[in-house]
Amino acid sequence: MTRSRRLLLTIIAGLILSLIAGFAVYRQMETVASACVAGIMAILSTYIWGETRRPSDKKDKENQSEE
Repeated sequence: MTRSRRLLLTIIAGLILSLIAGFAVYRQMETVASACVAGIMAILSTYIWGETRRPSDKKDKENQSEE
């Protein structure tokens, strides 16, 4: 997956969860809002993990030559 596609999907998913969290707070559904915040945190950590370079990975060397 390309970096731009990963960023776009992260932003879209984050916006959707943010909207749901905002609506849940408005409707006083704290459990749903908490689940949305946890989802946003999971998305961000997954994005960071996807962007992290791992030196033991063979594909990492191939990706460096492409950039």
